[in-house]
Amino acid sequence: MTTNPKRAARAVRGEARRAGARPDVSGIRTIHVATRILVALAEYRDPVRVTDLAKKLGMTMPTVSRHLSTWRELGFVDKPEGQDTYRLGTKLFSLGQAAAEQNTHVSVAYPFLTELRDEVHETTILVTRFQDQAIVLVCLDSGRPTTIVVRPGTVVKLPYSPSARVLFAFTSQAKERLEETARRLDYSDAPSFNAELFKKKIRQAMRNYYDYEVEVRRDGLGGIAAPVFDHSNEVVAAVGLLLPSVAISDPPPKELIERVKTCAMRISVALGSTAWAAAER
Repeated sequence: MTTNPKRAARAVRGEARRAGARPDVSGIRTIHVATRILVALAEYRDPVRVTDLAKKLGMTMPTVSRHLSTWRELGFVDKPEGQDTYRLGTKLFSLGQAAAEQNTHVSVAYPFLTELRDEVHETTILVTRFQDQAIVLVCLDSGRPTTIVVRPGTVVKLPYSPSARVLFAFTSQAKERLEETARRLDYSDAPSFNAELFKKKIRQAMRNYYDYEVEVRRDGLGGIAAPVFDHSNEVVAAVGLLLPSVAISDPPPKELIERVKTCAMRISVALGSTAWAAAER
């Protein structure tokens, strides 16, 4: 029997299309849910109960418990002895360290961050954006007898964190949907902070290329942050200083602000960016 090559080719392409038209949607959904749980877990400083995670995520307790058990088996989540709570596992810390070391932004920024820390003797951080939050990539402690230390991988969030605000301020979302974002943020941790103040701070950050907070979340800590841009002039990170609230004025000393901005600018230039030229005009 003779086979028509064109007809055979069409048949093969049809089979491929039909096979490709049935992706494993349930598998994708499972990965999405499991990842949401892991990210939510990272937002807590202390071990957290399944009930709290389920409430935060709007999921059922059996769903959260099942995924946490899987993450625990894989070593990504720990369950403290004798407690019905969960926390991130040491394997994630190792992966985070490896990711930071492989991150081009970190390797380029490190000497500039070290120089800034040695100049001002304050804890210096580099953060990157994740959705409406910021994740700490590098933390260089001040070297003082009493110092502020933040673990790499720590999540800092809108609306309170100057680093998260700076990262948000230079995105298209800030330009196009600032009102919408301001309305949906949670301001319950600091009643004096509201949507109008958030919008004001974002607009100031856009103009001034820095942001600050004397006391971020009623925890005695303040901060200053400035944006870092890459070769395409997209914001990719922020340089920040963490200081005791008693050590920062409102507004902060001009010299301190300029040192943070200069560090962020030098990292940006090293990454091939020209975005800071706009700030100098």
